[in-house]
Amino acid sequence: MSDEKIIDTLLISDLKDVPQRPRWVDGSGLSRYNLFTPQSFVYILNKTKNEFGWDRLKNILPTGGTGTLSSYFKKESGFIYAKTGTLSNNCALSGFLVTKKGKLLIFSVLANNYMTGATPVRKAVEKFLLDIRENINNFIVQATNPKTGVSI
Repeated sequence: MSDEKIIDTLLISDLKDVPQRPRWVDGSGLSRYNLFTPQSFVYILNKTKNEFGWDRLKNILPTGGTGTLSSYFKKESGFIYAKTGTLSNNCALSGFLVTKKGKLLIFSVLANNYMTGATPVRKAVEKFLLDIRENINNFIVQATNPKTGVSI
C-alpha cells in the first residue's frame, strides 16, 4: 500500500475528527509539504493517550535528558515526555508535561522562519515549558475541547 493510500485511510478513519485537517503528503515526517497545526498535534496526542494509556506512552516517549531530549529538560526527567522535529529554520516539540501539582498537560510548540540555529529556539521553548510547569496558575493557557475542536 502506498503512503498516499495509507494517509487517506487514516484521515477518513482514525483522524476524521481532527479539528484542522492537515495537509499530509508523506509518512516520513521530513517533508516541508506536511502541514499540521499545534491544535492537530494536541488532538492526536490526546487521542493516542486515550486509546493506548498514559503508562504506555511514558514508556515510549523520551523524557528529559533522554533520546531526542538528551540536551533538554535534564532536571525534569519524568515530568516531560515529548518528541522533537527539526527541518531548516523549523523546529517542533509536542508531548506531555506534568505540572508541579501533578496535572497532565498536552502541548505542541511549533517555531518556524527563525534566523538563528535551532538551539536558541529550543532553549527558549524549554524555558517557556518549565515556567508553565512551575507557575501554571499564572498562565492563561488555551484549551481545546477534543470532541468539538473549540478553543477556550
